Amino acid sequence: MILKQVSVFLESRRGRLAPVIRQLGERGINLRALMLAETDRFGILRFIADDAEAALTAMQELGNTARISEVFGIEVSDRPGALAEILAIFDDSEVSIEYLYAELAGPGPTEARQPLALREIPARTGARQDRLVYGEAGA
Repeated sequence: MILKQVSVFLESRRGRLAPVIRQLGERGINLRALMLAETDRFGILRFIADDAEAALTAMQELGNTARISEVFGIEVSDRPGALAEILAIFDDSEVSIEYLYAELAGPGPTEARQPLALREIPARTGARQDRLVYGEAGA
């Protein structure tokens, strides 16, 4: 299926991501999947939202360079090897995968899991670890 993806270019410095995500939430825009890639100078936030046009407008109103592009969405069974089987389709084709990211289901019908790669260990930053770590209690 074809999905509309919003790409937002952000300066790579502390505090740039939260206002963007907050703006989407305040507008009632729900994120279905997201990824953040970074370099030394800038980052690219890519996401699938329930309303891509509204998300694009929200990003532009914050002064961010943003655009909508179409990406191909696939459904993958939740079992070992399922993604490899699908990716094998591209082995002998002229199609190249530029990047991929996952929509992650959570432990319940209203929860989602999002892995985070943090530069600081939460205990050192004073962040509440129970709000950052998912899985079993204490995991």
